[in-house]
Parts: sequence; structure tokens; C-alpha cells
Amino acid sequence: MKQIFITIFFLLFLFGCAGQRPPEGGPPDSVPPEIISVFPAPNTVNYTDSKIVLEFSEYVDRRSTEGAIFISPTIEEKEFDWSGTELEITFKEQLRSNTTYVITVGTDVIDVRAQNRMAKSFTLAFSTGNTIDKGAVAGKVYDEKSDGVMIFSYRLDTIMPDTLNPAKTKPDYITQTGKSGDFLLTNLAPGKYRMFAIRDEFRNLLYDPETDAAGTSDDVTLTLTDTLASGMKFVIAKEDTTPPRLSSVTATDDRHLIVQFSEPMDTLSLAISDFSVTDTLFQNTLPLKQFFVNNFEYTSFTIVTEKQKSNQLYLLQVNSVKDRSGFSINPIARSKQFTGSAVNDTIPPLITNSTLKEASSKIFPDDEITYQFNDALLMPVSDTAVTLKRQKDSSSVQFRLLSRAVNTLSFIPTSKLNIGERYSLTFKWNGIRDLIGNHLKDSIDHVLFTIDDPENYGSIEGIFGGFGGSLNIIQAKNINSAKQTEISAVTTASGKFTLPRLPEGRYALKAFDDKNGNGIHDAGKIFPYKRAERFSLYQDTIRVRARWPVDGVMMKAQ
Repeated sequence: MKQIFITIFFLLFLFGCAGQRPPEGGPPDSVPPEIISVFPAPNTVNYTDSKIVLEFSEYVDRRSTEGAIFISPTIEEKEFDWSGTELEITFKEQLRSNTTYVITVGTDVIDVRAQNRMAKSFTLAFSTGNTIDKGAVAGKVYDEKSDGVMIFSYRLDTIMPDTLNPAKTKPDYITQTGKSGDFLLTNLAPGKYRMFAIRDEFRNLLYDPETDAAGTSDDVTLTLTDTLASGMKFVIAKEDTTPPRLSSVTATDDRHLIVQFSEPMDTLSLAISDFSVTDTLFQNTLPLKQFFVNNFEYTSFTIVTEKQKSNQLYLLQVNSVKDRSGFSINPIARSKQFTGSAVNDTIPPLITNSTLKEASSKIFPDDEITYQFNDALLMPVSDTAVTLKRQKDSSSVQFRLLSRAVNTLSFIPTSKLNIGERYSLTFKWNGIRDLIGNHLKDSIDHVLFTIDDPENYGSIEGIFGGFGGSLNIIQAKNINSAKQTEISAVTTASGKFTLPRLPEGRYALKAFDDKNGNGIHDAGKIFPYKRAERFSLYQDTIRVRARWPVDGVMMKAQ
């Protein structure tokens, strides 16, 4: 029996030693792993061996490390052999003659003890000939999560550039961004290159549309005398490559349909005439009265119909509508069946969103007040349905009442609103009705708000050199407030811009060339290739304080 216990203990000891284990104990580990020695020596020429050796500063996760190693040109047949913190990679195929090979260890490598990532990628170059290629490209990826983005580089000298498709062709050279988004791609042969920044989610060294966020930039040319291209800049975004689909249609009551699309739609391409509803039994048309958008994602819409027949099966069809990328609706996914509702429409219109969100809301004197409802409204709204008064003396304030959409009301004061005063907006709900007359019964609501002083805010004014003849947009991002949305301004023909009414904070400025006029900085197209819209960043952040305009800001196109 004693011999059995000794044997079990010995086996447990062996199994415990067989695994990859870091030293235990000590203070929390916040130091990223790094490579401390290599074989062969960097920039070795006339290399004739069949292996390389990498030694790490600490125990690293083997799976993440092996997945983070890239070799250019590609060596498919290779083996990994670990011994403690040392990794030996053996090549199982013949290397090309007179070729510079680059081994890149990306920043996906993590240590075992605390899952710290490598701070920056590591590159080892050697040559099977008597010279080492010296070309290099340096740049940065600008994104909320800019680390770990792959930089794919392709030589264009021996191919037709228009045929290059990174979804099917692996890169000739590769590296990965570090924590700050910076990258350095080294040991490139002289030639012309096209580069892409791709968040390679599957780590397959291919671009996967709608999965991988990606961006493009300028092509670069390296020569024997001009070996460095610096200042490359990328933004990345996921590309929409598929037409929209009609996802669902639901009758919420006998006069309303909720129509859901698979992705955000271009509201300018949508009209009530693009929708049609017929019953499937007699092919009679169900008249449609109005429609409106339900959410800020522009994927959900409400259609107001004439009274539906209870339990009747209907078919809704959509024609000629487009998503926000310009794709027309998929012809095989543009219709859905639904069953007419037996529920009578008795719900009055209710507010779903407003520029006055809280009791302590503040607006500027010239702001438009907007209310969005959950139903199309009967227009025109009664003159007595809404009143605007000064709270201190109940005196009336004149305003114009507009409808920007069938389910919205907007109020534009035509009398002067005094800074610092409180005002009361009163709704008499029996005067605000939906299309069949539903309204809240004998109900009055008061909404209080205060007129804010624009002088309590700061501003930034300046001149941007421009990208030449296009629509240039300046964006200001408050880096002290994640909740504050970016504020944009369009430059004048002479390049002047003004960003008014900025809350206090420190702002980063970006200018971009809005070629397609959509107000969004587009990251480019991978295939067919389209360069990203050019952009420039102001060299420093700008501190904005209340009542303190910042002027004389000079931005240059980079």
C-alpha cells in the first residue's frame, strides 16, 4: 500500500511539472512580455539554416503566441517547439534564394501570469542573399480601439492593381499596431505598395467583409535611395456589402404595422408609395395613410393603414428603397406576410422623444423645441393645443408650430426669450390627436425649461488649409466627456470655421475631406479599391473655457 501511495504522488508530481506554469506569488504583474534574444542575429545575410529561435522575458501563452507570428514571404510548412520561455520555429520547406525574410511577432502575444499583451510588435529580418532590404513604412491607425490592427501590404509591381482583392489574397508583408495604434513595417524591397489596415477577426490573413473593420490610404513607392514612407494614416470601419432585407412585419393593432429592416435605411429613398399591402385571398389593396421612423438606427418604421380585417392574411411589399450605403433592397427579401389585427386602435398619441428631456432642461434662445410621438398626428394641430408662457408672470410667448415629420411637432419662438428665465410649455391633449381622432382625455401637461446663456460656453475659430475644392468638415471631440457627441462645422470657401457653444473641456480637432457629402469620415473601400477620405489632425488638444473664445487656430492638410 505504501508503494502505491508513493507511485501516485510521483505521477502527480510529473503531471504538475509537465504543464506550462509561471512562477507563483509576488506583486501584481503589469509588465508586458517582450523578446529578449533571437537566432539568427537581426539582419543576418547569407542565411542557410532552417530554424529561428525566440526567447521571451517571461512565460507566454503558447496559443496566442503561435497565432501572432507572421512570416513574409509566407512559409506555410513550419513546426513550433517550446522549451520554457524559448520558442524554436523549424522551416519544413526550402527558402527562396536572395530573399529578405521578415518574422513579425504581433501584439496579440499575452503572458501567462497576468494576460499582459506585448506593447508593440517585434520584427526579425534575415536574408538568404548577401543584402537586406531596407524599405520601411511608418504610420498610425486612429480608432477607439487602435491596438492589434493588422497592416497588410501588397507589392503592386508585378500585378494589375485593380485585380488585388485582400479577401482572396494574403499580404506580401504584414505587421500589427501597438497600444497607441502606431506601426512600423520594415525590411521591404524597393517597389510600389498598397496598404490596408484590417482588424483581422479570424486571424486568417484575409479580409472578411462585414466582419473585419478596415481602411485604406495612399499607395507608397520605396526606392534604393528613398527607403522610408512615414506619416501613413488610417481610420477603419466595417463595410456594408449586402443589400437590405425586410426582416419582419407585425400588426400591433388594426391600423398600425411595425416594419423592420435588416440594417439602417436611407430615409430619403423612402416614401409611402414604396409600400403596398394586399390581402392574399382576393388581392384587394389595403390603403396606406402615413409612415414614420421609429428609432435613430433607421431600421424600424411604423405604417398607418386603413382598418385591417381581423385575421385576414396580408402581404406587404417594398419597392425601390435603399440602405445608407446605397444598396437597393434585396429582390428576394422585399415582402412579408402578416395577419390583420383584431385589436382596435384606441391608444392616443404619446411622446417618445423630445429636446426637453428633463425638468431642468436648458435651451439656447434660438433653439427649436421638438417633440416626437408614437403615432402620426392629425394636422393641423389646434392653435389652442399648445401654449408657451413665461413662468414669472404667465405672459404668452408667440411661436410658430411646424411639423418636420408626420409624428413630430416643432416649436420656434417668434418672440424674444430672455436668458436665465424659466418658461412653461403647456399641452392640452384633447387638441393633439392621431389620424382617427384618438387623444388623451381631459389632460394637461406642463414642461418647464430655462433659457441658457451662450456666453457660458466657449468656442473655437480658425482656418483650415483644405484638401482642395471639396467639402471640408471640422470635428471637435471633447476628450474629457465620453457622453458628449462630436460637434461639426463646415469650412467656408476660404477655409474659415467656427465651432460655437462648446461646453468646457479639452478638445481634439479633426478635418476631413467629405467627398460624398454624407457628413461621415469614410474609411475607404477594400475591393474594388477606393482611397479613404483624407483627414488631418490638429497637433495638440485645445482647452475650451466658458466665456473664453479660442481663435486663430491654424490647421493644415496633411
